[in-house]
Amino acid sequence: MERLIDLHVHTTASDGTLTPRQTVALARETGLAAIAVTDHDTASGLAEALAAGEALGVEVVPGVEVSAGYLGQGVHILGYFIDPAAPALAEALDWFRRERERRNTAIVDAMAADGFPLSMDRLRASFPGAVLGRPHIASLLVKAGCASSVEEALTRWLNKGGVYYQPRRRMPLEQAVEAIRSAGGLAAIAHPLQYGYEGGALEAFIRACTEAGCRAMECVYSGYGPERRELLTGLAARFGLAVSGGSDFHGERKPRIRLGRGIDGEVRVPASALDELRRVKF
Repeated sequence: MERLIDLHVHTTASDGTLTPRQTVALARETGLAAIAVTDHDTASGLAEALAAGEALGVEVVPGVEVSAGYLGQGVHILGYFIDPAAPALAEALDWFRRERERRNTAIVDAMAADGFPLSMDRLRASFPGAVLGRPHIASLLVKAGCASSVEEALTRWLNKGGVYYQPRRRMPLEQAVEAIRSAGGLAAIAHPLQYGYEGGALEAFIRACTEAGCRAMECVYSGYGPERRELLTGLAARFGLAVSGGSDFHGERKPRIRLGRGIDGEVRVPASALDELRRVKF
């Protein structure tokens, strides 16, 4: 039986709950042949993950998941095989860091002014080294007894429509893809059905990503049943995209999603998918 892989994995470098080394160790325990560490808008966990992969016998694909803008909406692009030291990518990731800092500060300051026990110093101290975002703020609110769960805090205060929601500036799709490609990476469309596009709008989105330089698409993903996988695989073939897949593992932050398995075992990505991505890239 062919071994399985997981090409969409998050660690404490962004909003996962396991360190890069712990994540690689779990991949070994799970029997995965390879994982791609794709933290949000950062490559800071890759050195630790790559070292752990070498020590534990698990292939680690250096990756990233960047936030981009398409028609005024946020979309995500995965980058595989990146050189994290590439100047253009480092510049783009620094832009993301500064934009997140601006947004986080606006949220925390507004909530603190209304009496919530929050501060940027406390946020940074609670999650050292992480690329901070709304899930981290929500976690602090839970710890402070202001909400019973991260989901409640996000829905009530931090998500779009919430009292303290702050919009973020997004890097244009073409620029985000180019940052990945400039680092020697392969750009792939992340979870394409998560943005609400259907029919012609979905095809237009995939076409725009392809024209921007994406060469793969995530067709296997947590929550995507057989019909959705078949739809996306067909669209990938139509647009000449390689098929990728992953769980979007975050550890305890998304407890239903298991590394390399997704929800209820529907994510099963064969190692041959990584070979195909290499063929497209190299």
